Amino acid sequence: MTVNPQTAIIVRHLSGSKINQVEHILLNGVQEVTIGRDLSCGIAYDGKRDDVVSRRHAAIRIEDGEKLAFRLVDFDSSNGTLLNGEQIKGEVELAPEDTIELGRGGPKFAFDVQPRPDYLASRTRVMNAVDASATRAMATATGTFEVPVNGNGTKELGATSNVENAVPSKPAVGKETVLRMLFQERQKSSRVLKSSVAAVLAVLLVGGGSLYWHNRVVASQIRDEAAQQAARARDDASASFAQQMGASAKEIVNKFGNSSVMVEMSWRMYDSGTGLPLFHKVVFDGKTREFYPAFIRLPDGKIVRWLTLKDQERRNIAIAGAGQGSGFVVSEQGHILTNKHVAAGWMLPFTSIGVGTNGKNLGSVYPYRMDPKKQKPEVMSLGSSAILGLKDWVPESGAYVFDDNAPIAIGGDLDNRRVFGGRNDLLEVRFPGNRVSMNAMNVRASTDADTAIIKVESASPLKPVELAPDDKIEVGDKVVVLGYPAVSQKTLSITPTNEAGSFRNRREIVPEPTVSEGIISLIGAGYSKEGDVTVFGTVGDAYQMTINNVGHGNSGGPVFNLRGQVVGLFTYGDRDRMVTFAGPIKHGRALLNPQRASTN
Repeated sequence: MTVNPQTAIIVRHLSGSKINQVEHILLNGVQEVTIGRDLSCGIAYDGKRDDVVSRRHAAIRIEDGEKLAFRLVDFDSSNGTLLNGEQIKGEVELAPEDTIELGRGGPKFAFDVQPRPDYLASRTRVMNAVDASATRAMATATGTFEVPVNGNGTKELGATSNVENAVPSKPAVGKETVLRMLFQERQKSSRVLKSSVAAVLAVLLVGGGSLYWHNRVVASQIRDEAAQQAARARDDASASFAQQMGASAKEIVNKFGNSSVMVEMSWRMYDSGTGLPLFHKVVFDGKTREFYPAFIRLPDGKIVRWLTLKDQERRNIAIAGAGQGSGFVVSEQGHILTNKHVAAGWMLPFTSIGVGTNGKNLGSVYPYRMDPKKQKPEVMSLGSSAILGLKDWVPESGAYVFDDNAPIAIGGDLDNRRVFGGRNDLLEVRFPGNRVSMNAMNVRASTDADTAIIKVESASPLKPVELAPDDKIEVGDKVVVLGYPAVSQKTLSITPTNEAGSFRNRREIVPEPTVSEGIISLIGAGYSKEGDVTVFGTVGDAYQMTINNVGHGNSGGPVFNLRGQVVGLFTYGDRDRMVTFAGPIKHGRALLNPQRASTN
């Protein structure tokens, strides 16, 4: 089988003197890549700082049969070689994404192949099934019904009869009869008077009773309203007290802890014209037997990096980065806010300028088009202002690219400034309590601040945090930060697996957010013009905090106010002065609303 000339072994250094560096080793004609402290090794380590590594420690052997395969062999090293945490003996199979450790606690790197053939897969991860969220179904039935009403009025007519009664003649009335009639009239009048008095008394009793019950009802309503007003006053007082004291860190992590995520990334820079990876050249001084980062002094006196597209000796510094950060969910669809230097590191200054193998802070400066017979490179301190200024270089802004063998621009023309493009080799998100990472993609990054949006595909809706609707924040306000700083202790899981008869233990990090609280100690000034005066803060538009989680990993974590709303993104810290900074959430809101507001 003929190996694709572009196929390369990818080595991502996870620890040791070469931490965060990425090496590309082309496989064309290569049968074995040796590993050790000897300068002739394909993957060479620092002779002093990586003293647990043997001079010829191990090797990666390439089997070029019908299918490309790799084997890891230990050269009877003093401290042994570990594959995915297990010490090997002799020669074992090597798969993409495996982790190789040179001595327990020694330098560690991840192995990969690019472009990766379809048949060459990484070891299978054991995943728990993810239950899809229950679908809520809502049925709405509406109807208008008219019920006819049929009423037939029936009049009942009573019969009228005309009866002729005979009228007798009046008899003669005597004295006794007259007296009896007078007595009967007096009795009738007495009964009428008694009935009238009883009716009046009944009316008075009913009216008085009604008034009594009405007064009782009114009094009860007044008491109930007074009790409700008192309860509302107590609730308002409690709310005011809670607002003054702020939501506790425990309440915030209970509510939004599962919405904060750990982000792992690695990226590198490529030349857009050729598609080749970009390197900062490192040269070997045969007299001092030391390696130095190389620079070129242009005809106008300006010093630039010696950038090249080759790395034949595999000593050059890759224009690349790797690390860990934090983020937080801002939509049910999987959008996550984080720092730009986490999601797209090539859009910020590349500060690495290299060091000598003996730890000396020196570099070699070559005059442009140097004649090696007449000129020698100048040894210059990396702490000089001319070289320190190169730490402000942003890779995506482009630069000159020079021949790998001579300080001459490619094509021999200094007008040929190259264009570069950055690409994430790894961008993964892991949620709290989960051993399985999710692939993420870079959506867009802010041009004004260290803020970016990435996105994951989730089988179920995610719970977003609540963003502050405005930027009302003052010095002294309490804040709480969730994140995954590297200094925090880790929760690990070890899972035994049996894959095709191969027994091994898989070791995974189970992330849990670290909770920190403090106050806003200073609010930085953004860039502004006041007449002829330009005003700006030394750290830009940022909040300075008393939260001392200084170190890698916390970048991009949410900063909550006392109402449990996100007011900023944790951005970076100053280890020497033990202060930290956060970018305002307004830049995140702007990324979530890319369209201009309608004026209609």
